Amino acid sequence: MPTLTRLASMILFGGLTYLVGMRYQMLYDDPPEALSGNLFLAVIAAAVGWYFVGPRIDRSYFRSVTVVLQGYIATLFGALFLYGFYDAFTKGYAMQYRNFDDAINGVMTVSAEHLMRMLDQDFMIFIALLTVTIAVVITTIYRTAEARRLAR
Repeated sequence: MPTLTRLASMILFGGLTYLVGMRYQMLYDDPPEALSGNLFLAVIAAAVGWYFVGPRIDRSYFRSVTVVLQGYIATLFGALFLYGFYDAFTKGYAMQYRNFDDAINGVMTVSAEHLMRMLDQDFMIFIALLTVTIAVVITTIYRTAEARRLAR
């Protein structure tokens, strides 16, 4: 059922994850100029915000932080899975992968490179601050909406 909390989760997760994608691109030695990866990441994050984070938010700020953190982990794994699926098909079609084992090894190698790049301290602090910010805003919206609903 659509709720204000789900909508806020979708918008905050999608919008702020777009900024995370831009910040992630700055971790490259030669940052890519295309922003399509950021948009891809934002769409996945918006879906996670709507289907996973929004329904699980309640009155507890601490629980909301853990739910938002789980949402970011789900976004990461979802993005890596879909990117790996895309990479396996495009490179397989271009004959860069000879068989399924090469494709799996290539996808795992690329995923590991992305994960190692993300372990930058400033990037992790940025993610932590966004996680707390999103949790506080969404929980406050939930509390406000719930108080208005109960006041009727």
